[in-house]
Amino acid sequence: MSEISEELVTETWQSMSGISPEQARMEMGEAGREQPELLAFVLGSVTDCRPTAQELAVYLYFVIYRIFKNGTEQTLSPIPAEKIELHLTRNEELLARLEPAHSRFLERAAQMETRSQPFVVKYLVDAIMEADEGEEPVELTEEESGTLYLVLKTAIDVLDEEMARVESVGSLE
Repeated sequence: MSEISEELVTETWQSMSGISPEQARMEMGEAGREQPELLAFVLGSVTDCRPTAQELAVYLYFVIYRIFKNGTEQTLSPIPAEKIELHLTRNEELLARLEPAHSRFLERAAQMETRSQPFVVKYLVDAIMEADEGEEPVELTEEESGTLYLVLKTAIDVLDEEMARVESVGSLE
């Protein structure tokens, strides 16, 4: 399994931050075609969040999706809903154990769960923790922060697993 470098994560999110609305729509279409179940999972999981939090979740998903696309020369196969649900359940169980950690749970979760793609997880945690800063600040409630972390950490896990699978198959050829 390949660890995605901090440089690739940084380059990808910086390049994604400057895309036009038209490019963003094209990215969304591509992501929907290539990972329909995963995109549906992200969109469906944030429906109870406020619109600004939903927009942030979708943006972060596209950055994460692009990081994984850029992180391998192999084509990632569509991830089935069953696999997404399996990882979601695992992450929910982890967060249930961390729940008493109040507002700093993201940092603790990141420390415990960075063995799969630590720089991608760090990007996610930083983006959520710093959402209220910058040019277009997004105020997140604790519940929204937790939802975004859970949903997008699940996306990272399934994309990482798929990347490891296609790379192991590719190395056998």
